[in-house]
Amino acid sequence: MSTAEIATETLDIGLFGGFRQFVPEGRIEIDANGLTTITDLRARVEQAFADNPNALMLLKASAFATDRRVLDDESEALPRGEALSVLPPVCGG
Repeated sequence: MSTAEIATETLDIGLFGGFRQFVPEGRIEIDANGLTTITDLRARVEQAFADNPNALMLLKASAFATDRRVLDDESEALPRGEALSVLPPVCGG
């Protein structure tokens, strides 16, 4: 198989809240090859924001989620075939 034939899997990650100031379109694409856990995904998203310390600080306080539930960084396998989002912390009363 030639290099041109190797498929690259990408994940389309939705961004909400404060992330819109960094990525106004509200979505980023992440290379998913080699990712197996939410911890792996977090590290890959950190790479995408490596040049933006404010986005990195927000990411550290944020959670990953599907349309149905918040995902656990510590032990969660990366869900395949589900929409993924980064949810920053919110406050309110």
